[in-house]
Amino acid sequence: MNIFKYKLLILAFLILIIGTVVNYTQKNEPVETNNDIKDSAASSSAGEDTAPAEKTPVEFTLVAGGDVMLSRHVGTKIREADDSILPFRKIADTFKEADIAFVNLEAPFYDQGPPVTEGMIFKAEPETIAGLTHAGIDIVSLANNHTRNKGEAGLLYTMDYLQENNIAYSGAGKNFTEAHSPTITEQDGLKIAWLSYTFSDGVSNYSRVEAEDPDVAFLETEQMKKDVQAAKENSDLVIVSMHAGNEYTTVPSVQQKEFAHAAIDSGAELIIGHHPHVVQITEEYNDKYIIYSLGNLVFDQMWSEETREGVIAKCKFQDTNVKSIEFIPVKIENYNQPRLATDAESAKILSRMRLEDSVVNF
Repeated sequence: MNIFKYKLLILAFLILIIGTVVNYTQKNEPVETNNDIKDSAASSSAGEDTAPAEKTPVEFTLVAGGDVMLSRHVGTKIREADDSILPFRKIADTFKEADIAFVNLEAPFYDQGPPVTEGMIFKAEPETIAGLTHAGIDIVSLANNHTRNKGEAGLLYTMDYLQENNIAYSGAGKNFTEAHSPTITEQDGLKIAWLSYTFSDGVSNYSRVEAEDPDVAFLETEQMKKDVQAAKENSDLVIVSMHAGNEYTTVPSVQQKEFAHAAIDSGAELIIGHHPHVVQITEEYNDKYIIYSLGNLVFDQMWSEETREGVIAKCKFQDTNVKSIEFIPVKIENYNQPRLATDAESAKILSRMRLEDSVVNF
């Protein structure tokens, strides 16, 4: 065999070996099956079409009470019993169970001078704040006709003292701007703006608009509209407290109705009213609720059945909307202490609010 034929034989042999190896490798490589293709496509499709998880609604309960006055005969009863939380003992649990608890504070705290035992100029002794903290009150309105009963010094003392005791306030401030600025509280990330307003008597209770003096927010509709609209820019929900109306009457005045309607038209979700010292009718307006007067909560007006009665409003929210309101009637005893009303008493009180049932659902 010559050298040329020998080389051809070796080349053929190498080609045979290489072909065998390549064929073996191809046979043993993993094969993509139809199932593999389907799984891959499903995974890709799921990734593209999966919607973001829905946000869980924020649900919370606000409990609101009416006028709380810790002076005069109420203060006397507290001192006689040596019990600073006496007025709240029978209703505290109703407020404690709430996520947010609110009342109208109808007397300034002040540490100067003797206790007030009579008359119309109120002063709550500092130790009586224990009742508010015991009941878990989170925020109070200072926009009322008794806030300045101890002058600017008493108003400043009250604002500072509430803050020291971790109680927020609205409707008053160290100047006009602060009085009209919303107090913002938060509930599970939801920002709630509080604005409070009262009537002016033009004598001792009026605005210091241009001065850098302690001030109170008054029932000036155009200013309130601006306040509500500004509050909505920095919050999710606006609640307005209104201290207005004619005392001892169960029907709201024209001023009450016009102011409350304007507040809702400007963006408020709920209006909470007080001052008449008796329960007034309630109203649904543009799918929002106006509670014109909750009546008295802690007060010493024992001279009539109506002034001894009030309601606590238990408002359930889902996000920024009121879903239901339960009205819990109370009866005041011994010049200072409210208790939950009986069924018969409750029916009578609720009838004056023009409610067929104690719970209103939206």
